[in-house]
Amino acid sequence: MAKRKRILFLHTGGTLGMQSLGDPGPLAPSAIAENVLPYVKGLGDLVDIHGEVLCNLDSSDLSPSHWEAIGSTIFGRRADYDGFVVLHGTDTMAYTASALSFMLEDLDRPVVLTGSQRPVVQVRTDARSNLIHSAICATLDVPEVGLYFGSVLLRGNRATKQSSQAYDAYTSPNLPPLVEMGVGIEHRTPVRRPRGPFRFRPGFDDRVAVLWLLPGSRPSGLRTCVEAGAKAVVLLGFGSGNVPQEGWPEAIADASAADVPVIIGTQCLSGAVVLERYTGGSMALQAGALSAGHMTTEATVVKTMALLHRCRNRQEFVLAWLEDLAGELYA
Repeated sequence: MAKRKRILFLHTGGTLGMQSLGDPGPLAPSAIAENVLPYVKGLGDLVDIHGEVLCNLDSSDLSPSHWEAIGSTIFGRRADYDGFVVLHGTDTMAYTASALSFMLEDLDRPVVLTGSQRPVVQVRTDARSNLIHSAICATLDVPEVGLYFGSVLLRGNRATKQSSQAYDAYTSPNLPPLVEMGVGIEHRTPVRRPRGPFRFRPGFDDRVAVLWLLPGSRPSGLRTCVEAGAKAVVLLGFGSGNVPQEGWPEAIADASAADVPVIIGTQCLSGAVVLERYTGGSMALQAGALSAGHMTTEATVVKTMALLHRCRNRQEFVLAWLEDLAGELYA
């Protein structure tokens, strides 16, 4: 009989461990793994589960320091476990997944984030299925940071929350799932393989401003962000990254001259930023703007934070931005 794989469950909080919706009381956080198992019969027969509580917070209260604590724990315990499952609130899970993907460089085993829309103690909950399938995904040959929800394992830095009501709360707009769970287990997108030794690269600079463009938006908003101390600005443009032609290219050029990168994303859920497609985007590109490409807003913001910490100036930032660090740009 094959030896059961050892999986470490890391609890950070969220709906899954609540007693009920509307009641913020945790589910015995001192022993989360043991207290979850009675609600998920048979899970302990599939894998050898151990649990640790890192924090017990609404995911809206998590910060880059919590991302680093999760990453540090995984890095420090990697020799003891075959895979990791991070129990996390749904609201900011895609940010944490992106952060872990950039910190855990050349990851050699699965790290799966999951949560639920309803607490595990409730009868009509999605938590049981998410827990079971996340644990199974953590035993597969998928050496990536993934996010499991509904019926799919998504690449963590390509996932975004699409619904606060549906059980299929997450989607990966520009990349098919890594794994799809149905009657069988289907591997859809080829996984990334480590190219070197597993390395932990913590550090985020949160001095990032995000601007959502509106029709008629004035470039003074970008200038205000720079004057207020932003070290980078993510500008969510229209369609394929188009921006107004009047005043915005000049404001982007001034920000670039001040050593502040301006990254242009899109307000659309799917599709890529292609700045050359329209005049406004092309003018922004010539002024020094960078493209978010196929990245989600969450991955764009977190990659920006990581590179601000790693890079000494805008020139280094630009070169690093063009690199596909963890599958955030390409398949």
